[in-house]
Amino acid sequence: ECGLPEEAILTPFRAKEEEFLEKMEALAPDLCVTAAYGNMLPQRFLDIPKYGTLNIHPSLLPHFRGAAPVQRALESGVGVSGVSVAYTVLACDAGPVLASEEMFVNEEIQHTDLLDQLFVRGTALLLKEIEEGPALSTSGIQLAHPQNESEVIHADKVSPDEALLDFSQNARDLHNKVRGFAGWPGTKASFVVENTKGGEDEV
Repeated sequence: ECGLPEEAILTPFRAKEEEFLEKMEALAPDLCVTAAYGNMLPQRFLDIPKYGTLNIHPSLLPHFRGAAPVQRALESGVGVSGVSVAYTVLACDAGPVLASEEMFVNEEIQHTDLLDQLFVRGTALLLKEIEEGPALSTSGIQLAHPQNESEVIHADKVSPDEALLDFSQNARDLHNKVRGFAGWPGTKASFVVENTKGGEDEV
């Protein structure tokens, strides 16, 4: 549909597959781009593009590094989030940041909606850096700023086991968890219905 030759569309199960890496080396791209890629890229892959690999990450790095940045940000109740365009290194989401953009977070917005909005902004930011900025030059990595390791907040992958609401928590925390876990894994709760007529209670 986009007019790309079939041999240019690669779909490896893992990025370290030999055949995939050989084809990438043959393509010799100037720049690689990733977004919502859930696995680590090997050094051999990172060495291929002349100007590096840029990742669109839906948080203001170094805040919320990891697999679930938007979910954990909403669960934490942040009022401001954003998106970063950062160079990929072997450590997870730890590369220098080429550009970032802040975004006010509505206290009612849910994970799926905020994620979409951040990737739209991130795509526009990336294109700006390619068309007007230094992304397609050796100066890009030099102009990118290193992340402050003392400010790192990790965003661990969300587990379905976390979906159960705990009503000993305050209402705001529960509200934020429902927003953060919307879409997947969702949230659930157990209630005890008391039988006032002497029968057994129901859960």
